[in-house]
Amino acid sequence: MNAASGSGTTGLRLSRRRALVGGAAAALALGLGGCDLGGDYSRAPTPEAPRRGGTLRTGTSLPLSYGLDPHVEAATGLAIVPRVYGYLMHVDPRDESLIHDHAEQVEQPDDTTYIFTLRNGLTFHDVAPAFGRAVTAHDVARSIERYRDNPLVVNKAWHTTVLDTVWAPDDRTVIVTTREPNVYSLHELGGLSSGAIIPVEAIDADLDLASGSAGSGPFVAERVDFGTGVRIASNAAYHRDGIPYLDAMEWALFDSDADKMAALQQRRVDIAPHRDKTEAEEARAFSDDLNVSSEESLSYLSIGLRVDRAPFNDLRVRQAIDVCINRDELIRNIAAGDGDVLGPVNPHMASGYWSLPESEIVAAWQGGLSIDDRRTEARRLLDAAGVSSATITLQVADLPQLRDVASVIADQLGRVGLTVVVQPRDLFAWFVAFRRGEFEATLISHQPYETPDVPTRLYESGGIDGSGNVFGFLDPAIDALVERSWIEADREARLETLLAAQRLMIEARPMVHLFTGVGYSSAWPYVRDRQPELIGSRAQYNYEQWLALPAEGRPA
Repeated sequence: MNAASGSGTTGLRLSRRRALVGGAAAALALGLGGCDLGGDYSRAPTPEAPRRGGTLRTGTSLPLSYGLDPHVEAATGLAIVPRVYGYLMHVDPRDESLIHDHAEQVEQPDDTTYIFTLRNGLTFHDVAPAFGRAVTAHDVARSIERYRDNPLVVNKAWHTTVLDTVWAPDDRTVIVTTREPNVYSLHELGGLSSGAIIPVEAIDADLDLASGSAGSGPFVAERVDFGTGVRIASNAAYHRDGIPYLDAMEWALFDSDADKMAALQQRRVDIAPHRDKTEAEEARAFSDDLNVSSEESLSYLSIGLRVDRAPFNDLRVRQAIDVCINRDELIRNIAAGDGDVLGPVNPHMASGYWSLPESEIVAAWQGGLSIDDRRTEARRLLDAAGVSSATITLQVADLPQLRDVASVIADQLGRVGLTVVVQPRDLFAWFVAFRRGEFEATLISHQPYETPDVPTRLYESGGIDGSGNVFGFLDPAIDALVERSWIEADREARLETLLAAQRLMIEARPMVHLFTGVGYSSAWPYVRDRQPELIGSRAQYNYEQWLALPAEGRPA
């Protein structure tokens, strides 16, 4: 989730009390030559030289969930931990090129082995528990194991089903082997959460990392308060010379969007993500100088159905629901008009490279017909299935914005004769029920996935963690295509495989996809190199922001 810029939501209304936190390989294909961190994440330099100093302040109503524990944090901390911790490397989701961070070299001698060589001179922050000592391969190996073994980690299918061994033969070499070839291995080893390097002292002592630990990133955690916010300070020993330019970064946590907006207007914060388009327009009215930007969201909404039980074991019932949902109404009323329809893979991911064309998605639910004609078709399908007046229980995480969506869905399905009982559940209880498949129908707010792996695993018989499909869905043809995509080194061949899989998925409909949205944020003009066009984790690896402030400080 791009908590700093606001692109981690589906455009739903968020307040601090309403926040969604959590789940509410081949060398040629991945470009192992790579480039140094910053190369592919940076745009052309600004005409003026960056100025050093100052504190960049972000205001948000999205809280911390687990604080600065990089392996489990799921809310505002996701914008902070990549600036505190170091990583071996990152895979740019736009084109799968490799971007080096702590690893100066990445080798893949065979389909299941990865060898990482650390740079010389890497050090942890000079705070407990590492106190400035060198970063070693042993820290990396233990960090990967911690992520795999942590019961609070949500999406670790790769770590539990693909990862075989990880070890450090010496202080600068990490060797990872997998049980089978998998093109997402480097994505996982360099992921925003899964790739963070933690000192072995913190892992062995099972320290609570909510307040941070000694990382090796460009900033040092200085203050973490779940009620008021976070401050991180520049790391003078960071391995990239001259970075960062800022002295510090702060995130102020507000109890309401109104308080956040007041702080932005009064320039007590420099940047603020917005709840929706309406709030962004409110900010635009503060001053002609305020830069308001929009960012495509990687999150999205779907309805999940238990297809091994009546009534959803009849494909005609699933078709009827898909056909009668008025996505235009949802986007207009829930996302203030800013949203896109989607299939199994979000079109905002990698600029739409992995997703089906919109024309195919719309055709699947007969979008060329009027909504009245589609409702007539839905009634015909329900009649043919013998469930023209069925009652359906729709589970939903007990959050106001998701209850709003569920209410609209219930109304829309009611227009074709279905009775929908909306069942709000505590967020954690909803999540447990979802992962166990204990639902008839459930409203899913998906995390901001950056590869097609998890979105397509949701349709595979093993599911997202290898233990079984939560929808009770089994399709051997889809299984074969999804599993083929895991080992397809050629990117274009993998694309064709995934498109073929998605065409089967939208016909089978264990999930009915609703829409993906747009996030908004604002910044005062003295914030430079913010790069709001970067979405997902790419925004969090931008360490080169700076402040063009006059000598007397911020303007009043």
